[in-house]
Amino acid sequence: MTRTEVSVLEYFAEGLTTGEVAEKMGIRPGTLTGHMGHIRAKLTVGDRPVMVHAAYMGGQLRRPEAAEAPVAFTKRDHDLWYLLATKPMAEIAQALYVSRDTARGMIKDLRARAGALSDVHLVKLGHAYGILGAEVTAR
Repeated sequence: MTRTEVSVLEYFAEGLTTGEVAEKMGIRPGTLTGHMGHIRAKLTVGDRPVMVHAAYMGGQLRRPEAAEAPVAFTKRDHDLWYLLATKPMAEIAQALYVSRDTARGMIKDLRARAGALSDVHLVKLGHAYGILGAEVTAR
């Protein structure tokens, strides 16, 4: 990935919105969309949380420093984190046997407990808390 593409993913991993990322980079949202298309093609994944996780696992993004989780997370939380990092929303809902709205609500609750600003930021925190990482590939 180019340095610009890495920067795009780093900003999203911090929890910034599309508009905030474009503003920080001094580009138009349409240009940012183009960069996202290039990233999708290179990583062969679509959703932003999955892109960031793939970039961490593939070494394109430097993993976040270890941090202590603010609360204890359950196995179900870990499973949800893994699904968010590896699957699109429709597949998350299907894997949990719930509707997409219910799956989104579960993720929103996990984001709140983890202190995450967005789903992508939740993936970054999952790596920082040691919930996501090398052990995920063994699943």
